[in-house]
Amino acid sequence: MIRFFIYFLILFSNQFTCQSIDTIDQKKFTKRSTILSCIVPGLGQFQNNQIRPENVKNRLWWKLPIIYAGIGSTTFLVNFNNQEFRKIKEERVSRNQGNAAHNYPLYSIDQLKIIQEDYRRLRDLSLISFIGVYVLQIIDANVEAHLFLFDISDHLGFKLKPTFLMENETNYFTTQISFNIKF
Repeated sequence: MIRFFIYFLILFSNQFTCQSIDTIDQKKFTKRSTILSCIVPGLGQFQNNQIRPENVKNRLWWKLPIIYAGIGSTTFLVNFNNQEFRKIKEERVSRNQGNAAHNYPLYSIDQLKIIQEDYRRLRDLSLISFIGVYVLQIIDANVEAHLFLFDISDHLGFKLKPTFLMENETNYFTTQISFNIKF
């Protein structure tokens, strides 16, 4: 009898779990896409492409090379400008200690200071550009996830209709604008 009761419970519990609603929760979908894009650049766009509705024909894979080109180029620029900044800084420190010029014999100490400040500025701008590209791809994944679930069916409507009415008592025309929104 107990075995029959256990089989009976398992049988009905499986049917209840199989009856889930097949809709995507917009907040959960958007949040997941944003978090994935924060963890790995471009993963939010990839997730949006994998779970996109069937009526959406937009392919999002073309954004991944742009994202990685932006992140890769800004990473290269940050690294290059930082290396040049350090080389010139070491040269200036070496010359201030009384050593001979090694890497940049054509420049004076004052010129090296100006060049060092230029590389510092370029490094900082490259770092800001890196952060900008990273934040833009996160925003793009978030906005794209929101737009996937936006209703673009034919049942939406907007109608603006002006009409002119003549009043019998005053014999004047009256204008009227009707504004209809159909969901």
